[in-house]
Amino acid sequence: MRLARKLILAMVIGLTLVLAANSFYRVRRELTAFDDDMKQDHEVLAQVLESAVTAVWASQGRDAALRLIANTKPPTEMLHIRWVDGESAQADGTQSNRLVTRVPIVVAGDVLGRVEISESRDFARSYVRKTVIRSFALTLVAVICVGVLSTVLGIWFVGKPIEKLVEKASRIGAGDVEGPIEIRQHDEIGELATEMNAMCLRLVEMRQALSAETEERLRAQEQVRHADRLATVGKMASGIAHELGTPLGVALMRANMIASNASLGRETRDAAHIIGEQIDRITHIVRQLLDFARGRVAVPPGPLTQRNPADLLAIAERAVAMLQPLAVKRNLVIHIAAEPILPKPPANPEQIEQVLVNLLVNAIHASERPGKVTIGLGTAEAKVPADLTPPVWNEGGAPKYAVISVKDEGVGISPEVLPRIFEPFFTTKHVGEGTGLGLCVAYGIVREHSGWIEVTSERNKGSCFAVYLPLALAEVEWGA
Repeated sequence: MRLARKLILAMVIGLTLVLAANSFYRVRRELTAFDDDMKQDHEVLAQVLESAVTAVWASQGRDAALRLIANTKPPTEMLHIRWVDGESAQADGTQSNRLVTRVPIVVAGDVLGRVEISESRDFARSYVRKTVIRSFALTLVAVICVGVLSTVLGIWFVGKPIEKLVEKASRIGAGDVEGPIEIRQHDEIGELATEMNAMCLRLVEMRQALSAETEERLRAQEQVRHADRLATVGKMASGIAHELGTPLGVALMRANMIASNASLGRETRDAAHIIGEQIDRITHIVRQLLDFARGRVAVPPGPLTQRNPADLLAIAERAVAMLQPLAVKRNLVIHIAAEPILPKPPANPEQIEQVLVNLLVNAIHASERPGKVTIGLGTAEAKVPADLTPPVWNEGGAPKYAVISVKDEGVGISPEVLPRIFEPFFTTKHVGEGTGLGLCVAYGIVREHSGWIEVTSERNKGSCFAVYLPLALAEVEWGA
């Protein structure tokens, strides 16, 4: 607002000076014009009186001429006419605020005296006073009107926009670049606001780009650290698994021998049987550790087109037969829902069976009440994740994938847990039911087959894990 006040004050002072100067020069001009008119009137009257007085003086004498002068009636009360003898004659001019004009009377070549015409200039002083008062009043009214108008316009078009610009600049300096400034003026201030808004948009874009780049770098660093940790864990797991393999095998064999010895008591054989089951469970955990430690090496090398077609129905039937006792124990039914014509994607059957077994075990553990676990087999069109090799596109324009889905009726997965389910050693199962490696191993196997796993879940209604396996893989020529 200080700039607006300065502009308003400058306009008021300038207007006052202009009006005052105009009034001053107008008064001077009109006074000069009045004096000129008075002198012209005096000269005309003097010429008439000179002719008349001179004629009377020559014909009738001095007394008749003086009576003529005395009897001459002036046109206004402020005008005076008198006779002045020659010896006291003075020049024309302004005397005692009166305009004086003297006309010499010449008879027979001698100047006998002068006729003096004088007129008061008090009217001029009164006029000047009235003019000054009127000019002051008009100037005051004009200054007030212009001041009010310039104040309103200055605040509206200069003060408030400048305040908005200053406030926006302060917010930008504090780091707040959100929210455009609203100044709808087609002038330099409007252009400045437009450029400031454009600058803020560019700053927002740069901030978003910088934030995205920073997050990407942090994710990359975290992935590197995570990969280092996994490599360490993998080496340790591999060593532990190799070291435990032989003693576990010996312990399992001894437990089976004790359990099958009919000469021993039933309690002893039952205890040996329990020991064998626990050794089997330890062996299963060791196998998972080995699979996790092997990583990508476990998948046969070479393009998918060189792998053997996998019979999905046979794989599903073997997995169901393997886990049927666990399902019966939980009062669950495993149902296979297969399409009439199933695809045979190029894959490693043993590893795909391992993926399905891991998903089924998770589904069984997630089902806390009697129900059903459904294995779906078929094909579907799907959008390929950006980090996978592009598939071969069919004539219809969409890629086809073999789909193996496992749907349960369990408790579901909470949204905050869902992003972490494929992390190694992350598990929500009860103690003794899982190690957190099953989904991680399954995810790695599927990714090595150029596929992916999609998860949908709803609390208290169940979850569905869908494995997408490409039917073929395109030959990509990078840089072509």
